[in-house]
Amino acid sequence: MAHAECLQRILAQPLSYLHPQRLSLPAQFDGAEARRLLDRMLLEGLDLQGSWPSTPLSAVGHLWIDHWRALPYIARLMGTYRVLPDLAQGAALLRLPLSLRRFAGYRLGTRRGASIEGSSDPLEQVEAAGLNALWSWREQVPPMLLERLILQFSEPVVSLSRQWPITEPDPALFFLAVQHARRYPNPD
Repeated sequence: MAHAECLQRILAQPLSYLHPQRLSLPAQFDGAEARRLLDRMLLEGLDLQGSWPSTPLSAVGHLWIDHWRALPYIARLMGTYRVLPDLAQGAALLRLPLSLRRFAGYRLGTRRGASIEGSSDPLEQVEAAGLNALWSWREQVPPMLLERLILQFSEPVVSLSRQWPITEPDPALFFLAVQHARRYPNPD
């Protein structure tokens, strides 16, 4: 599928990637017409409508579009790597899926993690750290994608991710996480 078509779907169909904790739909809203109407209502309610500028995409922007539905998994991979030292305390790391623990074992240099407070759930902490890492690419990704990125995460994760200042992008970590997600799709 072409980037333009993928981008159009991302922009117009937020219901297709909305985190399940944000909205649960009864079965009678599963039809195509109902979904179109709900997508439109969601876009209006979140003030995400408007003209869609045809901005040139960076290489990172193309990767985001190509792997849009995998971004939460990519965030979990990056988050686990970033906060591994904190997860090791109290054996929180052992409560994470094996795929995340394996990725966290890679050696990419200094870990740019930060202490996490506000959640006892290690997976929420990992997702928050990963979302923060994705936000570090904000200057290379169109704002319309950034606005929609948070819809793929639960509200507690979004709140936790805002605890830290946004750091500089870590290209090695990001590209390795993308490659890992391609090669080993989310098994958990």
